[in-house]
Amino acid sequence: MAADSVDVIAKVQSLVSIDGIVDDPVLSRFFCSGGVVSVPVGNYIFQKDDPCDNYLIVLEGVVRVQLSTEAGREATLYRVKPGDSCALTTSCLIGNESYPAEAVTETEVVAVVIPNAEFQMALDDSRPFRRFVFDGFAARLTAIIGRINRIAFSAIDERLALVLLGNSDNGVYSVTHQYLATELGTAREVISRKLKQFETQGLVKLGRGRINIVDLQGLEMLASP
Repeated sequence: MAADSVDVIAKVQSLVSIDGIVDDPVLSRFFCSGGVVSVPVGNYIFQKDDPCDNYLIVLEGVVRVQLSTEAGREATLYRVKPGDSCALTTSCLIGNESYPAEAVTETEVVAVVIPNAEFQMALDDSRPFRRFVFDGFAARLTAIIGRINRIAFSAIDERLALVLLGNSDNGVYSVTHQYLATELGTAREVISRKLKQFETQGLVKLGRGRINIVDLQGLEMLASP
């Protein structure tokens, strides 16, 4: 086995739990067949209707998977972090489908890329790999359903308050209104209007590219109706 393949296996092993990753000849072949790529921040990993040709495991960085419309609206589905694979990629490879959404790097990303043919063989021949793939897919599907449930049935005030509370650093959140709109699956104008209401209510103070939490208790009450 090549030294760089050993390095890839060691890196993956440090991030994920796949039984027999070192000793399993199927997995050794699987990782030897791939390569490591580095993608700068702000680049697309895939776009809607792109063919799905490779399986990816993120080693470093964060990828945001999102839906977008022709009008320019975006909605975040989930993020792929170190040790994760992309559930949408798994689905498209198994179903032989093109991508129905897009993925963009939020930071510089390093990932191991495995050709589809090797992915299919490993899925057939390695029980530990099969377990890793489907456990990850099931967990991601559950998270996506939870996210859709919140978008469909939770008030925008509650969801916005939760995001502000969960991402502020010492009461300050450096963020754009467009980013919040993408996170919450709504229009930027809706976010701007709600934040202005929060400011009028004395919950936050708005600045350029930042939001200061003024009334923590009030925001927490809004997040837990």
